[in-house]
Amino acid sequence: MDYVTLEVDIDHGKVLPRGTLPLPEKATGLLTIFSDTSPTTKPAAFLQTLESLQKHLKLDATGTQKWMDDVRAARR
Repeated sequence: MDYVTLEVDIDHGKVLPRGTLPLPEKATGLLTIFSDTSPTTKPAAFLQTLESLQKHLKLDATGTQKWMDDVRAARR
């Protein structure tokens, strides 16, 4: 299973890509919404969400490594 992580903004219900990668014409995916109005989000809860998603995706060792690399890059 190939996947791409894209950073997006949501404006009045429309999903707009950040950066240079365009959204695909047609695809399926999972959406995680990070609220800008909630600065009290606990990092541990965020990491638990990522771990749950990783288990749900049933990644093999290579996929897990790519997943971890993407998460590390997103944290920067």
